[in-house]
Amino acid sequence: MSWGVATIVVAAVIGLVLAYVYYNPPGQEQAVSFYTDDANAIRVGEEVRMAGIKVGTVTRLTLEPNQVLVQSKIDNQAFVGDQSQVDVRMLTVVGGYYVNLASMGNAPLGNQKIPASRVTMPYSLIRTLADTTKITEHVDTKPLNESLNQISQGLTGTNVQVVATTIDAGNALMSTVERQRGQVTEILNLSDEYIRALAQYRDKFTQLVRKVSIATQTMVIYDKGISQTLQGLGEVLLAIKPLADTYEAHQAEFVEKIRDYLERGRSFVERNGLTIRALKRVQNLFDRILNAQNADPGLLATDLCVPVPGSAC
Repeated sequence: MSWGVATIVVAAVIGLVLAYVYYNPPGQEQAVSFYTDDANAIRVGEEVRMAGIKVGTVTRLTLEPNQVLVQSKIDNQAFVGDQSQVDVRMLTVVGGYYVNLASMGNAPLGNQKIPASRVTMPYSLIRTLADTTKITEHVDTKPLNESLNQISQGLTGTNVQVVATTIDAGNALMSTVERQRGQVTEILNLSDEYIRALAQYRDKFTQLVRKVSIATQTMVIYDKGISQTLQGLGEVLLAIKPLADTYEAHQAEFVEKIRDYLERGRSFVERNGLTIRALKRVQNLFDRILNAQNADPGLLATDLCVPVPGSAC
C-alpha cells in the first residue's frame, strides 16, 4: 500500500511538472498583456515581434466591459520596459497581422498591463466612418440652413443681373488690360526701331563729333589771342586819344566811338566763351550716344593742345 501511494504521488508530481513545462516552456515564461478597444485583427497564436524578431505569441483574448485584454507569452530574455507601446501591423499585403512590441522605459513592465492609449490598431473603415460623425455632431445646422436660404432668395428675380454685371465688368477690365498690353508692345517696337535707326546713323554721328571738336579747339586756341588783340587795339586807341584833343569839337564823339569799339570787342570775347561751352556740351552729348553704342570716334581735336602766343598748354 505504501509503495502504491508513493507511486501515485510521484506520477502526479511528474504530470504537474510536464503540464507546467507544456504551458510555460523554458525561454517563454514572461507574460505581457495589453488592452485594446478593437481586437478584430488579433487572433490567438499571432506572432509577437520586437524589432522584427519573433519573441512570442498571443495566448489569450479576454472580453471586458469596455475593452479587450490581450495576453501573450514572450521570451524571458527580451526586456520590456514600463513605457512600452504596442501596434498591430499587417503581416503581408494580402492579409495576416502580427503584434509589434516596442520596448520603452528603464524599469521592467512586470505584471503591469499596457494601457489602450499606448496601443495602435490597424486602419479600420468602420472606425473612420464613426469618427467622421464626431466632427459635425455639435454643429448647429439651423444658421447654415437660414444662410443658404437667404443666398437662394438673393439670387432670384432681378438680382441675377448682378452676377451678369459683375462678369461683364471683369470682361471689360480684361479687355482694357489686353489693349494696354498691345500699346506697350507698340511702344517697345517704336523704341527698337529708334535704336536701329540710331545705330545706322552712327558713322554720321562720328563725323559730326569730329567736326564739332575741330571747331571747338580752333576757337579755344584763338580765343585768348583775339582777346589780347582787342585789348591791344583798345590800348592803342586810348594812347592816341591826346591827338584828338586838337579837335575839341569832336572830342566827345571820338571818345564815345573808342569806348563803343572796346565794348563790342569785350562782348565778342564773352560770346566766344559761351559758344565754346555750348560746343563742348554738344560734343559731350554725342560722345554719350556713341559710348552707348560702343562706337568711340577715337582721337579728337579737343584731345590735343596746340600752344600759340597767349595760350600755353
